[in-house]
Amino acid sequence: MTREHCFLGFLISVSLAGVVETQPAHKSLKPQRVHFQSRNFHNILHWQPGRAAASNSSVYFVQYKIYGQRQWRNKEDCWGIREFFCDLTNETSEIQEAYYGRVRTASAGIQSGWTMTQRFIPWWERAKGI
Repeated sequence: MTREHCFLGFLISVSLAGVVETQPAHKSLKPQRVHFQSRNFHNILHWQPGRAAASNSSVYFVQYKIYGQRQWRNKEDCWGIREFFCDLTNETSEIQEAYYGRVRTASAGIQSGWTMTQRFIPWWERAKGI
């Protein structure tokens, strides 16, 4: 059999078997597009599941911190949840303070790395919306 036939056979087997995962599971579970959405100082962290985390068995864990602090804090109400959002309004109530949020996924005993937001300042978000 020629190389072209072997390669064609490989492509067909991949097509029949589904998508070939080229990253380790913990990387493909990692949440995507993690960001804050703010309306009238109601601050919600949103994300999309990673490529391998679309199953119903995936759960999400949320942490937050104030800019300059070393310690991340768990958001207890958003610890082991199945939703793709978390209300951090109470944790981000100082409107001129800068915050970060981050999310990780767990599925089938595997945990992803954390995906962090850009710096979020509630007052700045409010000013952009005016």
